[in-house]
Amino acid sequence: MKFEGIILNFSFKRQKWIEMFAVFFIFLGLSFKFTLNGTKWIWSSYPYIAVLIAVFSLVLIIIWLRIEKMKIQNVINSIKNNSDKTEKNDFLTNRQKQVFELILQNKSNKQISEELFIELSTLKTHINKIYKTLNIKSRKDIRMYK
Repeated sequence: MKFEGIILNFSFKRQKWIEMFAVFFIFLGLSFKFTLNGTKWIWSSYPYIAVLIAVFSLVLIIIWLRIEKMKIQNVINSIKNNSDKTEKNDFLTNRQKQVFELILQNKSNKQISEELFIELSTLKTHINKIYKTLNIKSRKDIRMYK
């Protein structure tokens, strides 16, 4: 597993070269010689070399596919990490967003309710809906969320 990781990390930066070599070896394995008498496959006298070229091409293609898989997984993880917070924030109502921002400013429930001109019970309802929407449990989680 460590050896495979080293190869993938090394080849990650040289993916274009791997792609070019894979294509080159595929065409090398399919090489033909054209003469006046007809067409002849170059490797007909040396079939073992043709097999080695095919295996090497296959290894290069597998490495290339693994690199692509790693790149796609990195993009997916990046999108998930960046969009989770914004998507959940988008589900908050305007009032909930106001409450959220005031909680981030370390204001107490009393201060928030006075500033927004709402009852304490209404504020608690907003806070509970924020917790549920963002899948968090406390103000501490809210502060870590941003």
